[in-house]
Amino acid sequence: MTNKNALLSHILDVDIGNTYIKWRLGAAMPADRQLTASLLTAGWQCNARAVKRVRVASVAGDAVNEAFSRQVKQRWGIEPEFAIVMHDVAGVKPCYSDLRRLGVDRWLAMLVAFSSINGPCVVVSAGSALTADWLDEQGQHLGGLIAPGRERLVASLHRDLARVLYSTSLPTVEATNDLGQDTESCSAAGIRVLLSGFMAEVINRNTAPIWLAGGDADAMLSVCQDKDKQRVKTVNNVVLDGLAIALP
Repeated sequence: MTNKNALLSHILDVDIGNTYIKWRLGAAMPADRQLTASLLTAGWQCNARAVKRVRVASVAGDAVNEAFSRQVKQRWGIEPEFAIVMHDVAGVKPCYSDLRRLGVDRWLAMLVAFSSINGPCVVVSAGSALTADWLDEQGQHLGGLIAPGRERLVASLHRDLARVLYSTSLPTVEATNDLGQDTESCSAAGIRVLLSGFMAEVINRNTAPIWLAGGDADAMLSVCQDKDKQRVKTVNNVVLDGLAIALP
């Protein structure tokens, strides 16, 4: 192993999302995860050793970030390095006038996509929130969309339809135009229409390649028309990958 590779193997990259915290020791390793809320109750279930750096992207609140930082310092005696959104990193120029308002997860995903494509692209993240961001050929961020993710849509329906739902499980999003014939299938069909409308908007705005990330990426791909799927590339762990660009 070269000295550079040895150094990289001691870097722990961490993505603290609204629902899950994910981490990976070295870019070649698979990512582990646990519920973000459990950081405050059960602690961080990471068993990595010989860690020299901890690079972090977090969209969680102060309580979670402070608890995480304490655990890092207790285990390895180091301060975690939190990525913050900056202007003109790897050629990406965010359009937000207040960079603190742009989610660091969205920014890191844009860094990875633009660095890989080196041209116009769209980055879609399908998690607890559903986001899309457009970049032009110069890396200028043109703006984006934010909508509730599938789980939040389902939670909202379950709250209002609790008396007539037989199932509280997350409905499957299938590529079908069938109408529902009970409350469960009607709600699944309605959510499918909303998600397919979001993806149709993304696809129809321009002809740029589309990167699709997040836990619901496969569900979002399934609602795209077959003729459009060739433009869409599903990707994993883009936030973790982006940390190496933002915090080299």
